Amino acid sequence: MKSSKKVTRFDYSKFGAIDDWQSQYLTKNEFWGFHPKQGRLHIDPKRYNKVCEALGATEFARPDISGQRSTVYYTPAKVSRSDYKINIIRDLLEELREEWEKEFKPLLKFIETPKQVQEKTRLSEIAYTSNPDDIDGIEFNALMEGIRRQSSYEHATKALYCSFIQRIVAEVDRFTLLFIRECGYDQDEFSVGEFIAFSDGLSSNSNGVKTKSLSKYNAYNMLHKINNFLKHNSIKAYEDLKNEYPKNVCSVENGTAKVPYQNGMFAGNWIVIKKNYIDDVLKKLILFFEDYCKNYFGEDPERSEWDYDEWFYYAKRQLRDPMEYFGLYFD
Repeated sequence: MKSSKKVTRFDYSKFGAIDDWQSQYLTKNEFWGFHPKQGRLHIDPKRYNKVCEALGATEFARPDISGQRSTVYYTPAKVSRSDYKINIIRDLLEELREEWEKEFKPLLKFIETPKQVQEKTRLSEIAYTSNPDDIDGIEFNALMEGIRRQSSYEHATKALYCSFIQRIVAEVDRFTLLFIRECGYDQDEFSVGEFIAFSDGLSSNSNGVKTKSLSKYNAYNMLHKINNFLKHNSIKAYEDLKNEYPKNVCSVENGTAKVPYQNGMFAGNWIVIKKNYIDDVLKKLILFFEDYCKNYFGEDPERSEWDYDEWFYYAKRQLRDPMEYFGLYFD
């Protein structure tokens, strides 16, 4: 039986040819096939994609909304970007990445490396001698200064890495707590163990997926193990990290420590951190939370990047002046 509901179809002929690029039309919702109704955006997929293609802006075209639907117009799944929990975490991790790149990472260049100290010592001593016989002694002294610098250099570098690791965990846990509370988590405290137990028991997890089986869980877990060790500087936190990730701590067993770890020793001196660890873990955290939100909240990682009203309005704003968007203005 056919629906008796009347469908209103918009007549776009008054706008002329799509590829005319007339600016007075590019600012109008109807030209794009946008028909706001009751606070939501209703989109004519065929019209919208035709405009994007005519303007050469294929990156904004969405052929995947032109499939079979029960209605003429397409309504995005969400209103705003932040309506997706994965986008909340994505944006947080992007802010942390920018902070690391712009504020913290440049500081590493100001920490003198052993090689720099060695070279500076060599040049300084050469400047005060004209005797070729002194060269061997100068080279030896410079080498020793470089070796003596190694411990201080590693300590300073690790301290910078460790401080940012703790910042990452604090922010990630804060935001994670906010959105799992929306799903019924009612505890004041947050820990990885409680997070896993709560997530595994979510009613939305109809497939019974375990948190520990999610993509890049190890990166998420190791980050928290490292952070726990940094917070407590205790044998228990050290053993917890070593038991699961023995390659990421110094120990007598793997030949990277001469004495066993003792309570109160600075954890930063015992953690093995690769040079690109911060960059790497931020990328892996995105993958972990994409998988988490997909399995526990039913969010599509790909569609969450664009399937909301604000994204389509953003596309329209970007293309209201195609010449400017494509950088075709010349002085």
